Amino acid sequence: KKSSSLELVMRTRSRSRGRSPARGGKTGAPSNSNGSSAPSNSNGSSAPSKSGNPPPGYQLMFALKYYRTQPQISSTVLTSFVWCMCLVGFEHLLRWLFKLNLVQNLSPILQNERNTQIIARHIGTDFAAAVMCSYLGLTVKNGGLGPIWESLKSPRSEKLYKKARKGYAKRLWTYNAEGFRIFVFFFAYQFKNLWDAYVWNDGPEFIFHHTVSIITSWHGMYPGLGQIYAVFFMGLSEISTATLVLLANFDPTLGVDGLAEAFPLTKIICAVAFVVTFVTCRNVMWPYAGWHYWKDSLEALANPTDKLAKANSGILKRTLFVLVSLTFLQFLWLGQIFVMGYQEIQNM
Repeated sequence: KKSSSLELVMRTRSRSRGRSPARGGKTGAPSNSNGSSAPSNSNGSSAPSKSGNPPPGYQLMFALKYYRTQPQISSTVLTSFVWCMCLVGFEHLLRWLFKLNLVQNLSPILQNERNTQIIARHIGTDFAAAVMCSYLGLTVKNGGLGPIWESLKSPRSEKLYKKARKGYAKRLWTYNAEGFRIFVFFFAYQFKNLWDAYVWNDGPEFIFHHTVSIITSWHGMYPGLGQIYAVFFMGLSEISTATLVLLANFDPTLGVDGLAEAFPLTKIICAVAFVVTFVTCRNVMWPYAGWHYWKDSLEALANPTDKLAKANSGILKRTLFVLVSLTFLQFLWLGQIFVMGYQEIQNM
């Protein structure tokens, strides 16, 4: 009788909790918004987990669905290589188009093969890559500064702001699919840039810039640093790079000598677009994102319990140095822009 009573009690408890696991019911494992037991990242997809199955290697990753978990290095390198070859192909396509009589008849300058190769490089590689990075940054939910703002939104009081600030790990170490994809394409773009800087003898400062960009983007992917911030720094901010490389075509040193005289109106349009995008992205939005990255990094370095920060302290310090240096240079360039703009107006 006692055993029968005990069995009855156990059945009653099992029914009150739901169907038993033996009959295909749910277990007591926690689930995320997707209904899975794995933790989710900021995109709602499963975060990388040691217990989960790793993604396949040597996989081409163009669509966002391939970035649900952190890709293997072999897939990242393969995808970057293909992206790089796409830029090479587009640049050579433009070289072929510039050989058409319809294009060469626009100006005698375009009949020079070296001149058309320079323009094809700036448009086919630099402009196309910058537009792609900007597009990837803008198409993220609340693109640009949105992911950063969402993480720190509504700090109505100092107490709430401090609470949001303590969540720096979400912004520094959390896997972000969109940010990782931007890093992959930016990584490929900078490799093409580095090769072009060597072939065209741009100078040591350009080689140094592209090398630092390659190292920074690699650290962003592996071990995985600031992928939310990549949406702005390697994504949206590249809008100003797109307008800059178009304007570079008219520079007598980096571009084509005489092109400004042949197409003066086009140069003015590119110059105005560059000033507007540079001031907006690099002098207004950049300091906001940079300030939060600076604060998050210092929080991580000062936290003795943050094992990731302790293991990657050198990477954090290097990225902070690069950020401060670029921020300073961009305000220096802003002064040069105003000086050059004033000179151009005087010459008109």
